[in-house]
Amino acid sequence: MSGAEKESKAKLAINNKTKDDNLHDTERLDNDNLWKIVIHRFFWDALKIFLPELYEAADRGQKPEFLEQELQKVTFDLGGGANRTDLLVQIKLRNGEDELILCHIEVQGSGGEGDLPTRMYRYKSLIYLKHQIEPVGIAVITDSRPKGEKTFYHSERFGVESLYKYVNVVVSGLEDSLLLSEDNRVGLVLYAAKCKLLSGDDESKKFRYLRDISKLWLERGWDREDKRLVLLAVDYLMKLAKDYREQIFDYVETLAASLEEGKKAMYVSIFEEVYTARGVEQGIEKGRLEGQAEVARNLLNDGLPVEKVAQYTTLPREEVERLRN
Repeated sequence: MSGAEKESKAKLAINNKTKDDNLHDTERLDNDNLWKIVIHRFFWDALKIFLPELYEAADRGQKPEFLEQELQKVTFDLGGGANRTDLLVQIKLRNGEDELILCHIEVQGSGGEGDLPTRMYRYKSLIYLKHQIEPVGIAVITDSRPKGEKTFYHSERFGVESLYKYVNVVVSGLEDSLLLSEDNRVGLVLYAAKCKLLSGDDESKKFRYLRDISKLWLERGWDREDKRLVLLAVDYLMKLAKDYREQIFDYVETLAASLEEGKKAMYVSIFEEVYTARGVEQGIEKGRLEGQAEVARNLLNDGLPVEKVAQYTTLPREEVERLRN
């Protein structure tokens, strides 16, 4: 089998896996698809925080169209893999025109892959080639990035200059008053991401933040499925140790006790579902990694280089090296 045929086989395996993934299966939260799930369901809430000017210009009576399949082809060819947290969304403006939004959510922290401004510029350029529309670029930074990294793309060669400025949304710098608006579901998830950064590895701090978030969550008048998804996302981001999680459950039960019986039962049952889902999700994640390892072994047996196998399966290079040996 030639090198090109092996790469084609690898890409087909990843693409088939992607097609089988359901973004709305909220029991399958992981660091990559968490934000996709949340923004798919609450897109307008997200846009209101990320870019209020575009939010006001949008025709919010028209459903946004998510074009991830197209974007994955672009990002895969740039070495991003199939699971990067990137969204390409087409919306209608009030004046009847179409607008494309390229939203990249950087969740990998200071150890993230590559140069973010360059990635944003390349994605933008390839999207323009396909759609003949300059996308509105939004980079959402939920964790730390390399010190001194630029927030725009700039290059100059032989008098030819390129400059691309996109919107940078740094979660740690967002005002609490913006994130805690009662009608914004994404805001509470972003607030949890901010609290995670502030608390670091201190479980007691995370507990106090999650206790406050749980009280806010309880007070929101959202429908049951919205509350459930927000709680799943918050719970995943905070990743509290078991003992602290049990204390949070007790705390919510105490708060809910003062509510009318119907609401109390709903809120407590949502917490129970989320804790069950968390256990299910951990089991699924273990199975997902085992499945990736099997794909990696097959690709290694076909002679594909370690670097390519790590890229196609998203396994760490060290793990691929171990599988090869």
